[in-house]
Amino acid sequence: KIDFITRLTDQHEERIIGTLKNLEDKIVAQLQKSLGGELTLSTQLAIQLRPALKTLIEETYLKEASLLVSEYDEIVKEYQALIRPLPLPDRFKTLTKADLTTINNLKFLSFSGFEEVANRFLNVIADNVYQSAVTGKPFNAMVKEIRGAINGVYQSSNENAVNRLVDYVAKNRYSDNKSILSKVAIAKTQLNGKYASDILGNNMRKYASQIAHDSIMQFDGQFTKYKANEAGITSFKYTGTNIATTRDFCRRHQSEVFTEQEARNLWSSRWAGKSGSDPFINRGGYRCRHSFIPYDPEWENLLED
Repeated sequence: KIDFITRLTDQHEERIIGTLKNLEDKIVAQLQKSLGGELTLSTQLAIQLRPALKTLIEETYLKEASLLVSEYDEIVKEYQALIRPLPLPDRFKTLTKADLTTINNLKFLSFSGFEEVANRFLNVIADNVYQSAVTGKPFNAMVKEIRGAINGVYQSSNENAVNRLVDYVAKNRYSDNKSILSKVAIAKTQLNGKYASDILGNNMRKYASQIAHDSIMQFDGQFTKYKANEAGITSFKYTGTNIATTRDFCRRHQSEVFTEQEARNLWSSRWAGKSGSDPFINRGGYRCRHSFIPYDPEWENLLED
C-alpha cells in the first residue's frame, strides 16, 4: 500500500506539472493571437480576454485535475486488497451505498482544492493582462510575468541551459542521494537568480503540485479512518517512505502504533512543517509521505503464516 500511494502521488505531481507547462504555452499563444501584431494590448481587449483565459484553465488544468481525482478509486481498491486477508467480517470488506457516497464526497472536496487554485490564478493572470494594458507594458515583459505566475522559476525559456536546469530539478527533486540533492539546490539557486522576482515561489505550479500530492494522502487517510471506524478498529500504525527532506517528526514516529486518542494527543504538539492537528488528514505536514493504516499485532502473525 505504501509503495502504491508513493507511486501515485509522484505520478500525479508529474502529470499536473506537465499540464501547467502546456497551459503556460496555450495562454501565451492566446495572447499572441489576440495581439494581432500590435505591440501592446488595449484595455478593452484585455477585459475581453478573461473568458478565454478561464476556458483555457478549465480545459487544460481542471480537466486534468478531474482525471487525477477520478483515479482515487484505485486507492479504494488498494485498501480492499489490504484488508481482504484480515479476520474481519465480510461486510467491512465490501463497499456499501453509504461508502460510495462518502467516496464521492471526499473526491469532491479534493477537486475543490484544484478549483481554488484555478480561480486564484485566473484572477492573477487576468489582472496582469489588464494592468499591462493600462500601463502600456511591453508584450514580452507581460508574457514573462504571466509565465512566472504559472510556473515560477520553472517557466519555459528560449535558453536551453535554463530548460536543462528545470528538467534536472523536476527529475531529481525527491532523490535520497545527498550529492544529487546538493546539485538540485544549486540548480534552484541558479533559477532563482535568473527569475529573482519569484524567489518566494508564489506561483500556480507550487500550489497545484502540492495539492496533487496532499489530496491523495488526505483522501487515503480519511477513507481509511472511515472504514476503520466501521470495523471497530482502534489502533493504527504510522507508515510511509523516507526521503532526504523527511521531517524529523516522521522519522521518529515511523512504524509506531497508536490508538486514535494517543495519535490525536501527539498531533497537538508542534514541529517544523506542521500543517494541522488531525493526524489522519494532516499527517506530518505538507507533502508528507506518511499515513496511518489499521493495525492489530495478530494480523502480522496471520500474514506471516
